[in-house]
Amino acid sequence: MKDRLKDFVQTHRDEFDSFTPRPDLWQDIAADLQTEEKNLILPVDQKQEAKIISMTWHHAWRYAAAVALLVMVAFSAKYYMASSDSPGTVAAAQPVTLEKIAPEVKQIETRYVQVIEKKESELKALGAGNVQFAELDSAYNALKKELYTTPNKEVLLQAMSDNLKMRIALLNQQLEVLENRNNVKTRARHETTNI
Repeated sequence: MKDRLKDFVQTHRDEFDSFTPRPDLWQDIAADLQTEEKNLILPVDQKQEAKIISMTWHHAWRYAAAVALLVMVAFSAKYYMASSDSPGTVAAAQPVTLEKIAPEVKQIETRYVQVIEKKESELKALGAGNVQFAELDSAYNALKKELYTTPNKEVLLQAMSDNLKMRIALLNQQLEVLENRNNVKTRARHETTNI
């Protein structure tokens, strides 16, 4: 692009140089500028004297403190108004229940929680004690909280369902392990009594 422009300028150089400004052009421009400057300068009334205001550092600090105080008041008022009108406070004033957002959650929870409670009671009967699923609980609660803000509820509901299914699978594995352990113990008792 630059090469084409350069070539064009070099080939048509004579045509560019043919238009030269007239010699008195710069003198006319200078004269116009001087007349404009004269029009812009306002005459000063000789009778009026300029009022001189002296300011000490003491006064400067006072004014700076007043300006800082005004700025702080303005920012605090803006912050107060923004915090009272924020959507979080409106949501807190009018809580939305989970059943209104996703009624399927109640169905999922009732279906799986009954199975989970049954499996946990079986584990307690076998002497396993209390089973804790801290990571699964925290993940489930996080998914529940996301339901309030996420528009794609189907994916979250599926993830919640998978979480509960994973709990059931883990409980089933624990039940199998405990039953196998109890079977091994009973076999060992029978073998020792048969000897």
